[in-house]
Amino acid sequence: MKNYQAIAGLIICTILLSPVTAVSESLPLVAVNKANEIIDATLEAYGGAETITNLKSLEQESTTIGLAVNQSRKPEPPWDKNETESLNAIEFGSDLFVTRNKGLANGFEFDNGTVINGDNSYQLNFRAKTAARIAEPDFNTTSGPYIRITSVLLVKQLQNRRQTSHWLGEVEIDGRAHDVITLVMEVGPALSLYIDQETHLLTRSERVLPPFGSVDYRFSEYKSIDGIPINQEFELYVNDDLNLQISITSTRINKPIQHLAEHSDELENIAAVTPDVLSMQELDDGVYLIGGTGTYVMFVEMDNYVVAIGGTAGLPDRIKEFRKAVPSKPIRYGVLTHHHSDHVLGVPSYAEENATILTVAENESVVRAASGGANDVDLEFVNGSRVLGDGTRSVEIHDIGPTPHAEHLLIAYLPNEGIIFEADHFPLPRTGPMPPAIPNTEAFAKALAKNDFKVNKIVGAHSPRIASQEDLDNALRQ
Repeated sequence: MKNYQAIAGLIICTILLSPVTAVSESLPLVAVNKANEIIDATLEAYGGAETITNLKSLEQESTTIGLAVNQSRKPEPPWDKNETESLNAIEFGSDLFVTRNKGLANGFEFDNGTVINGDNSYQLNFRAKTAARIAEPDFNTTSGPYIRITSVLLVKQLQNRRQTSHWLGEVEIDGRAHDVITLVMEVGPALSLYIDQETHLLTRSERVLPPFGSVDYRFSEYKSIDGIPINQEFELYVNDDLNLQISITSTRINKPIQHLAEHSDELENIAAVTPDVLSMQELDDGVYLIGGTGTYVMFVEMDNYVVAIGGTAGLPDRIKEFRKAVPSKPIRYGVLTHHHSDHVLGVPSYAEENATILTVAENESVVRAASGGANDVDLEFVNGSRVLGDGTRSVEIHDIGPTPHAEHLLIAYLPNEGIIFEADHFPLPRTGPMPPAIPNTEAFAKALAKNDFKVNKIVGAHSPRIASQEDLDNALRQ
């Protein structure tokens, strides 16, 4: 014991008597000090610390060319391209954020907006002419995506959160030396920022988003506006694949934006948007719609097994919730509606359940990749249609593709109950009236009519709302 005490005392004495320089040269402190030096130089390049402190509001209009990587009609390149017009405006101090996006993409026609303004926060749908109050507005979460694609706002974040930044090292990009420092925002994974050592401007940032992978943000074509360099071009890469190209068409700095938060009287106020928590609805005896946070799965109980339709995020939690109602029957089949990346996330969960996964042959490589590349995933291919039955109940799987959204789209139809499960073709708002039909909805309705389905209930992969044939007809009439 005395020997241990002597050693401990020697260590303490050594620490106390060691030169201060030994501590000052520790790697963590070097990383913090170096990051602060880089932040100071970056602030100066963006007009000075006082200028960034006094940056109270920013309003921008832009056009976006989106490459539908893993979201195109076909499961392989070349990817479909879509164009969007956007407005983003942010005001610090009052925590005011406004965004509006309008365009046509993958069979979706949209003109939507969001206003975060304390108790007067809304989700706006200009096609449906509705305004739904947001019950629990979150300025940081909602404005985060805009801040991450706007270099000067990232610099403002650096100024406010510099105590969390560390220097990671030096790299060369396009023949130019860059310093890499970290930025930990209020919400979301940390960012790595790449600062040009000569200009001290931000040229790139990166972060990792499981399970999708790495996201790379690139800023270019700087232009001085009111003494602040503002990037006019932006590109976003996901796992090294170009995903978005944004061109800024106008920028207004420190101008009032409160008027943008006011919506027209032509918009109908509808029920508030509340958090979408995990829930289970029994659509019919032994038929359950389970989900939350915008992703839903339908479970159909057969005599001796279960059919699950949908492969979106959170499938393990949905299976766990389903087990509260049906604890023992095995999930024999897991049906994937289509090949898009957000609809194959459930593949590993179905594999763990030893379920046979139903898809189409053209999507085999995408599904196997979603499983982690395992060759022992049990796949069966639907060619046109497939009927699963047990003598008392049947589940019909139909490929209604091609549609404007996907070359192949599997829907589930329960003929005895008149229930349809679909994905991405009949968007169901959680509250308010049905919006006008989009091209995807028109294709979906034609397929139902062609197959002479008798429909009582329509449910989807992204909403807890249960619709009817009348709701579909109303959307088509608009």
